Amino acid sequence: MSTEYKLVIRTGSRLGAGTDATISVILVGMQGESGPHVLDKPFRNDFGIGAEDVYTVRGPDVGELLLLRFSNTAKFEDDWLLETVQVTSGVKLWNFPHHRWVLGNSTVEVLEGTARLARQVRNEREATARQAQLRARKEMYGWRPAEETVGLPGALDIRKERPLPKDELYRGLVEGSYEVVIAKTLASIQLHLPMLAKVWDGLVDIYDFFKGIELPHLAQRWKDDYEFARQAVQGIHPVHITSITALPEGFALTDDAVAGLLSPGTTLAQALEARRVFLLDLEILEGIQMFRKVDEHGVEERRWAPASRCLLYWDDTHRLRPLAIQLGRDAAKDPVFTPNDGEYDWLAAKIFVRCGEGNAHQMVGHALRTHFVAEPFVMATMRNLPDPHPVYKLMRRHFRYTLAINDGARKGLLAEGAVFDDFIATGGPDKGHLQLGKKGYERWKLTDNKPRVDLARRGVLDPAVLPYYPYRDDALPLWDAIEEYVGGVLGHFYRSDADLVEDAELQAWWADLVERGLPADKLPCAELKRVSDLVDILATLIFTVSVQHAAVNYLQYEHYAFVPNAPLCMRQAPPTRKGVIGAKELAEMLPTRSQTLWQVAIGRALSSFGDDEEYLLNEGGWREVYFQESEVLAVQQRFQDRLRAQLEAVKARNATSEVPYTVLRPDRIPCGITV
Repeated sequence: MSTEYKLVIRTGSRLGAGTDATISVILVGMQGESGPHVLDKPFRNDFGIGAEDVYTVRGPDVGELLLLRFSNTAKFEDDWLLETVQVTSGVKLWNFPHHRWVLGNSTVEVLEGTARLARQVRNEREATARQAQLRARKEMYGWRPAEETVGLPGALDIRKERPLPKDELYRGLVEGSYEVVIAKTLASIQLHLPMLAKVWDGLVDIYDFFKGIELPHLAQRWKDDYEFARQAVQGIHPVHITSITALPEGFALTDDAVAGLLSPGTTLAQALEARRVFLLDLEILEGIQMFRKVDEHGVEERRWAPASRCLLYWDDTHRLRPLAIQLGRDAAKDPVFTPNDGEYDWLAAKIFVRCGEGNAHQMVGHALRTHFVAEPFVMATMRNLPDPHPVYKLMRRHFRYTLAINDGARKGLLAEGAVFDDFIATGGPDKGHLQLGKKGYERWKLTDNKPRVDLARRGVLDPAVLPYYPYRDDALPLWDAIEEYVGGVLGHFYRSDADLVEDAELQAWWADLVERGLPADKLPCAELKRVSDLVDILATLIFTVSVQHAAVNYLQYEHYAFVPNAPLCMRQAPPTRKGVIGAKELAEMLPTRSQTLWQVAIGRALSSFGDDEEYLLNEGGWREVYFQESEVLAVQQRFQDRLRAQLEAVKARNATSEVPYTVLRPDRIPCGITV
């Protein structure tokens, strides 16, 4: 007896997603499989970009559907991006989410979309399909040799004979490609930049860079002390500020030095005891090699980013402002600067702090603690969890483009001779930026990426201690929403810890992760035996690639493009005496015209959103639908409701804020690391 099946097939909307190749399908069920059916409608362009095509095929009743086997017979590059297939037969309905490429001259098996743990697989044919999918993925997603990632997280092995899988390729949309944004920014600046015959003055001539592109808002207030302090709580790296009750060792600061800078009648000791003093400490730069190179003419170029530290004070106007800065760690040779010193001494001290912070931010807070610690999880997931596994379904949208953007960063920014060698202090022949990344990784654990843990460690969790801290106040509700969401999804599938222990696929995921990706001492547990630990790990990971990455990435243009605010290198050593810096000396310390050009362009590119961006709170819902279980969809709906409420809270707070903090709006936080 023959049965009629209706197939509704959606093709992706990315550039090149459609195909003119001949596509055929075999339906595989619990009672057997059909013959191949060629999917072709006369006088119609099948499988166009973004199209929905409907086909009816007849064949034997194969029973409950397990998978669809698609063949693309193109002999050349005519790949097809298959998003989803919905199959109906009578009252029965099956969904097949794929969201990946079917390459030319290849066959793929698209597994039925119901989320199942390995022990819930219904027959041997289904189990075989899951295993076959993972064998193919392990061929595509190989770990980089361990000797190439010593001191860093494990990473994808990419080489000529093993290119980046097409499913991971970067978005390819003209406006979304960060290389294109860099090129367009450089061209726009150079087009409008006059030919300056005079010596470059980075304090004055910087304004000429913005005749063809937007001027960062802070350019009008960057010298102001309150603006400097504001960036510590809602700037590009708002995770340094720490509450202190005693001066750091070697920080020689007296009451006389801060005369008139504290509340009337308040001593420095009293201000510390009252917890009104905060510290920004860039100790991590101590011992890191700075750029030093001699050219063929014997001319030496050097750059500096000192291991400085800065005290901030919560004053009587209920705002933070900088109180004192030391551009080193040695009390004997590194003076402490305050606002009571000369105008250019104090301005230079603040700029040196921002320079050091910028180098630590780029390599540790941004590259290492978001991009590179996420990569091992992407690898372990793609190698060990088949499409129907609930953890795969939960995490896949948050991994979009991560492998591609990390590969691009390694080649275009971090490699020898790449862009970072051109303009950051820790770049160059001695590879100080890689030393810095490894130093940050050595000190890091995944729990450091949990906001409540991190804020408590720094003593700034309590609003009574630090009343104005937009990063904290926006990040914590998002963490709580993510944690509830992950717990709700996983709780539907893992009813007990025993379910987790018996999940062979997830245990293989864990073993692969700790063996090749992140050692167990970087993770919250030595063995994965409790559902609560899995919730903790995956919630932290989602928070990291979405919320935390947004916080440390999307203000780069605003923060770095007006280069005097935060240069990524200084061309003179920090002053060891007061009263020796004027406008001329400060201008000579700032980056060159070429270095400024690169910093503006890179900042603009890394702050850009793609045309195909998908946000945590995405208008119309998430485009890629992985789950179909009603209970899980209800959990997702509650998550979206919480995000919508948080968006309104952010809008209300920003409505009364002198400088709105917008990067943690849920509708502007991409689901993953896409730039």
